[in-house]
Amino acid sequence: MENHDEILAEFILEAREIIDRLDGDFVRLEENPGDQALVGNIFRGLHTLKGSSGFFALKRLEKLSHAGESLLGKIRAGQATLDFDKSTRLLEMNDILRSIIEGVEANHIEPAGDDQELIAALLGAIPAEIKQTHDKILSPLTNEAPEIVLKQEPQPAPEIQVEYAEPAEALMPNTPGQEVVVPVKVNPEVLDKLMNIASEMVLARNRLLPFSQQSSDKLFTSAVRSIDLLTLELQERMMKMRMQPIFHIWDKFPRLVRDVSAECGKKVRLLQEGSETELDRILLDSIRDPLIHLIRNSIDHSIESPEIRLQKGKSELAYLVLRAAHQNGIVIVEVIDDGAGVDYERVRQRAVSRGLISGEKAQLLNHKELIDLIFLPGFSTRDAITNLSGRGVGMDVVKNNIENIGGSIEVTSIPNEGTHVKLKIPLTLAILPTLFVRSGGEIFLIPQNRILELVRFSPNQPNNGIEDFYGTPTFRLRDKLIPLLFLDEQLKMAKKPLKPKQKLFITLLNFNGTLFGLVVEEVLNIQDIVIKPLGELLRDMSNFAGATIMGDGEVALILDVDGIARKSGLVERLQANPIRQEERYVPTVEEMISVLLFEIPGLNKIALPLDSIDHIIKLDPSQIQQNGSREVVYFNEQLMDLVRLDHYVSGGSKDSHLNHARVPVLTCHYRDRLYGLVVKQVTDIIEVPAKLHELSTPQRGLNGCIIYNDQVINVLDLEEVLVMHNIQEESDEYPKVIDLYLPG
Repeated sequence: MENHDEILAEFILEAREIIDRLDGDFVRLEENPGDQALVGNIFRGLHTLKGSSGFFALKRLEKLSHAGESLLGKIRAGQATLDFDKSTRLLEMNDILRSIIEGVEANHIEPAGDDQELIAALLGAIPAEIKQTHDKILSPLTNEAPEIVLKQEPQPAPEIQVEYAEPAEALMPNTPGQEVVVPVKVNPEVLDKLMNIASEMVLARNRLLPFSQQSSDKLFTSAVRSIDLLTLELQERMMKMRMQPIFHIWDKFPRLVRDVSAECGKKVRLLQEGSETELDRILLDSIRDPLIHLIRNSIDHSIESPEIRLQKGKSELAYLVLRAAHQNGIVIVEVIDDGAGVDYERVRQRAVSRGLISGEKAQLLNHKELIDLIFLPGFSTRDAITNLSGRGVGMDVVKNNIENIGGSIEVTSIPNEGTHVKLKIPLTLAILPTLFVRSGGEIFLIPQNRILELVRFSPNQPNNGIEDFYGTPTFRLRDKLIPLLFLDEQLKMAKKPLKPKQKLFITLLNFNGTLFGLVVEEVLNIQDIVIKPLGELLRDMSNFAGATIMGDGEVALILDVDGIARKSGLVERLQANPIRQEERYVPTVEEMISVLLFEIPGLNKIALPLDSIDHIIKLDPSQIQQNGSREVVYFNEQLMDLVRLDHYVSGGSKDSHLNHARVPVLTCHYRDRLYGLVVKQVTDIIEVPAKLHELSTPQRGLNGCIIYNDQVINVLDLEEVLVMHNIQEESDEYPKVIDLYLPG
């Protein structure tokens, strides 16, 4: 019986993977009905599910998956065409399959249900002989759910195999002598226990290091060094085992976008970039609900109806971009749309009408401050409550959930162009790089990913940079006023008198887009620590996020940066008396940058910042190969996509010059991929003013222009060109706004 439970658990796990993958595959197939590879993957997934369910006598599951398999088989053979209604039925089938698996997992019994109508709808698209065959293979369902009974004969358990579309690298044949990597599934509880052991080893290592530094015994020092290296490697390996690609939660979003856009009567296409980005599995679960809300919010509030988009000169098809990438030890997750953006005046009016802010203060708020109002509890721009919005709960919950895992959220929006939401998420919550600081004679820890900059200053010296701004001490850093909080004052610690030449340190931090400096007495070192939760009696202390055990066995508290800023009332004081950075005029020198000038067919003067380019090479047409619909070249032991700029830039003539002679190619990297930009001729490298002038009308593939020697030089929008290239549209209808950059 124990063996039966193990096999059943393995089946349930595999079935969940298939069903979760099918949600996204059905939506992608609806968008690209001619994708035979995708049809084949879906067919094989349903076939695997049907075969495995038959082994466990799950008749309802078997019959339903067989009906879906039959329809996909006819689509694959070209005897049926997938349309919206068939796609809806397949998704309905997938929902029922998921509920059956959940019932089997909970009760070890297949839940009862009548699926005859759905099966008839699925089989209605295929000839009658297929229906007859289907009925012969699978007996009619009874009202009683069959009990799962394993055959008593000693038979080897079938291996449940799920076929996935593998990356191109995985499909390459193994070279002689190359090791074949076989994936092994491990219970998550085992991983958690191993991670706890690794964390305790980190603590033990930290306690040993001070002794080794003070010891003159070389053997002891060498042994501690070996333990240090092995612990570090173990820590890194364990972190990799806990990391999961973000597509594990993204796979459900194509279905979500389809359903919500259909409910709202809108046409939305979801684009996903960086789905291979890895994140701690615990954090992965924590950001699922915030991302779901942001997607629903974007479709419901920001993206316009097809009729309104056409009136504005936009394509009726809106674009919603999900993007993830590693950056400076954290994970950046972005949700971008090309909709109407935030209606700032409506936000201002709704905040006043709901009593969240006075009318006088509302008139003084800038766009960033108005966006901050969206995160207040009870705020909504909807007059009526719908299934999607209007209750005033949403963005405040998103913000709290992200902040609870040590992350932050930033929003920027341009009216009639789009909205950009950026989430900053730590890689893990288990082991955290921190800065050790001392204040009031005690040691505290600040998460390293929250620190923007460290500044040392002498408070007792004249002209120390500290100024008073309506009762708030500020520090002028590069002609920008930074409000200050003194850690010993915030923690109500005994303040020691400063020595005449004593220096203090300012840790520059960010709280919801507001920069402030936390003043500490001393900066000690940076070290990885293991986070320990606070006890029940300390949970309500908003100044602290946790604790750790230091090398000497003492306990040190981890500072909650957001909690300190919130409790200090800093934000409220700044809202009452906002710091205007333009109060003091400082003459500036015009910034200059180096750019590469080049030509493409149809346009003679185009510039690209020199630091965006890796190499300039001459390409022979014989080097070009085809990878599907794309042109590629093997360069520097990498596969490089060729991008014909004249195909994506307004004014380009789409010349076929690449086929006739050697042409210059500019190589560059974008999101860890190598691209080659095909140009007609490289003309010069010059220094030009960094100031970018907007074009009178937006031009595809161009970011603006610069003025040099009274000449107008167009500046290539490299990111937009590469995004258009990756979309691989046959038409010229690309999203007008692909990205909106946040300051910094």
